[in-house]
Amino acid sequence: MSTNTDSAELLRSARDGEAEVGERVTVIDLTTGAVRDYRLVPAHDADAAGDELSVGSRLGSALVGRHVGDVVEAVGNGHVSRLEVVEIDG
Repeated sequence: MSTNTDSAELLRSARDGEAEVGERVTVIDLTTGAVRDYRLVPAHDADAAGDELSVGSRLGSALVGRHVGDVVEAVGNGHVSRLEVVEIDG
């Protein structure tokens, strides 16, 4: 039986550096310097008390598709925060 490593290569998931469901995204608040980790999850799996962030939420949807170095604005508690994506880990 022969094995084809080229076929196996095609089955591996691509690490494209883009924030997607299931990945951990680390952001830094550019005003306060606070660092926060979020795991992007589907809406039905979100854990508001933990670090899981629904991709259906404002912040979650803003982070999907972002790359390290991207800056997003998050509105909450009457103010706007500028958050920079500093790490994405699948």
